[in-house]
Amino acid sequence: MKFFSKKDQAGAGMMGVDIGAGGIKIVEILPQKGRAKLSTYGHAQRKTHTDGALIDQPQKAAKLISAVVKKAGMKSGRVNAALPSQAVFHAIVTIPQPKSKKDDLKPLIEAQVTKLLPRPIGEMILDSTVIDKHLLPKDESVKAKKSKDKKDDKKSEEILKAKERKHIRVLVSGAPKVLVQKYVDIFKVAKLELASLETEAFALIRSLVGKDMSKIMIVDIGYERTNITIVSHGIPFLHRSIKAGGINVTQAIAKQMGISPAQAEQVKFDLAIGAQKEQKMPNIIRESVMPILHEVKYALELYDQQDFHEHSVVDKIILTGGSAHLPFLDPFLTEALNINVYLGNPWARIATPEGSQEVLSEIGPRMAVAAGLAMKVSKNS
Repeated sequence: MKFFSKKDQAGAGMMGVDIGAGGIKIVEILPQKGRAKLSTYGHAQRKTHTDGALIDQPQKAAKLISAVVKKAGMKSGRVNAALPSQAVFHAIVTIPQPKSKKDDLKPLIEAQVTKLLPRPIGEMILDSTVIDKHLLPKDESVKAKKSKDKKDDKKSEEILKAKERKHIRVLVSGAPKVLVQKYVDIFKVAKLELASLETEAFALIRSLVGKDMSKIMIVDIGYERTNITIVSHGIPFLHRSIKAGGINVTQAIAKQMGISPAQAEQVKFDLAIGAQKEQKMPNIIRESVMPILHEVKYALELYDQQDFHEHSVVDKIILTGGSAHLPFLDPFLTEALNINVYLGNPWARIATPEGSQEVLSEIGPRMAVAAGLAMKVSKNS
C-alpha cells in the first residue's frame, strides 16, 4: 500500500527508515544481480519517551535520522518509510465486477469506503489493491487463450463461484493527509528524498513472508505497541493494534522492585540471560505478556468469523519487533495457542556479508520493518 511514491531509479540503493516509539531504525540495501544486498544498517534509541512522538517533532526526528545515516556511512539518499499501523485505516470492501478494462473503479471503491472512514474522505489519502485480480477484465486475445486451458485451471471452480457473485474484493488503506505531511516534513529537514510511504504491514510481509502463500499471523511487539496482522497469499486480511509491548515488562519490574525504568531495563536484560540458563520464562514476563496473548486469541477468533476469505486456520505465527526476543516467548505462545510460533528472520531474503549472521540474528526482529522498506529497492523487489 503506497500513500506517497516517486519513480524508481534503476540501480540505485534504498534506505528503509522505521520511526518508532523507541527510536529510529534504518537499513540500507543495494540491488545486486536481481537480489537485495545488505549495505549497512544503524539505529538510535531515544533517551526519554516523555516528550511526545517523534513524528510530531520533525527537527528532532530528522536529527536522529541524520546521525544514524552519517555514523553508518549510508550513501543512497533515497528513503522508503512506513506509517504506524495504529494510525492507518484498513478495510476490505466488495464492488461490482467491472465489465471492461476501461471502467473506473475509484468511484465504486470510494462509495464503499466513505461509510467506514474515521474522518471525511477529503482529509484522507487512500490506496487500494484488488484482491481478486483474476476477475478483472482482460484483453479479448488473452481471454481467448486462457479459455482453452480453463478446464485444467486448479482455480477454475473458485473463479466461477466468484463470477456468480458478480463482486470483487478490494483491500483499501487510508491515512490522514496531515500525518503523511509530517513524514514529508521530517525527510525534507533531513535532506533525504522520500521515495515512498507505505504501511508497516506491507513492509513486514516483504521481509518476513515473501512468496509464502500460507496463512500467517505476524505479531510485531514494539516498545509501546503490539501490531497483529493476518496474511493470506500476501494479502493482509486483518489488522489489530494494542497498547502493550516491552514497556509493560519494564514497568512491571520497576514497580515490583522499586527501581527506575532505566534500571528495570537492565534487570529485564539480566532476566533474559538467566532464563536461558534455567530454560523457563520468568513469571514477571509471563504475566506482562498476557494482554498480548489475549489479543492474539481475539484476532484469531475475528479472522475465523470474517466472511470474505476462505475459512481456514492460521498455519503459523511469526514474532518480530524489538521485544520479540523476550525469553521463551515463542514456546510459551506455541503451547498457549497450539500453533507453531517462530521468531522472524528479515535477512532470509537479503544477501548479507559473510560472518555477520550472529549479529544480524540478534538485531533482526527490531529491524524487520526497516529491512522490508529497504527491500523495495526496485519495482521487482
